[in-house]
Amino acid sequence: MLRKFLITGFVSLLISNAPAQNKLHQIDPQDYQYKHEASGGLRLQTNGFTLYGQFGWIKDIYRTRLLQIDYSYYIDYRQKQIKAESSTSRNYIFGFQNKFHVIRVSAGVMQNIADKANRNGVRLSFVFFGGFSLGLLKPYYLDIKHNTDAGPVITHERFSSATENLFLNRDSIAGASPIRYGLGQIEPVPGVNLRASLNFDWGTKDAAVKSLEAGVLLDLYYKRIPIMINNNNRFYQIALYLSVHFGKRW
Repeated sequence: MLRKFLITGFVSLLISNAPAQNKLHQIDPQDYQYKHEASGGLRLQTNGFTLYGQFGWIKDIYRTRLLQIDYSYYIDYRQKQIKAESSTSRNYIFGFQNKFHVIRVSAGVMQNIADKANRNGVRLSFVFFGGFSLGLLKPYYLDIKHNTDAGPVITHERFSSATENLFLNRDSIAGASPIRYGLGQIEPVPGVNLRASLNFDWGTKDAAVKSLEAGVLLDLYYKRIPIMINNNNRFYQIALYLSVHFGKRW
């Protein structure tokens, strides 16, 4: 449902706003007093969500250079949680081997396409980013059941060639292990990212940053990202997104 919502919202923003403001209003000289901006927000993607902070250097009313730092958590919305058998275990995702997090540092530019027709209008800008991505693979641990002479025993296991049969056998799984398991085994996966979007700033005052953004994000890594066991895991991730951010200019 979230994926459909994001795609529908992305298309609706592009259709409804692209031709709407092709006439620039007279620029107030006071608008040029702003030299910096800082903002932050939430980005909902077709493959997860992102929290970010952004700083900008305003060259003039039409062009701003940007630096952004963000954190993303990868979610495949086709994954389904399965209820744990025991109250001491957590619900788990079948066929899952690693959780994936991303930290990005990106530089970009925002170029004004169409200014507000009036003070209550929407400013339309094109935004482009490129930068460094640091993927973080955290092993996913399961509570695995073992039948012994002394009775059933639960062990915390990560995925490997030795445990593959256990991870793919629901009868062997009691649930997901506590989150602390795997924290000391996180593997960094460096890469690069590119992002392009349209920004819709509806703020009535230029001192405040209030905007929606619709765009596409691409992450490229030097190797395939092993998230699911039986899926064809890729060395890239691409997503459509909608984001909202708030901040100020000074």
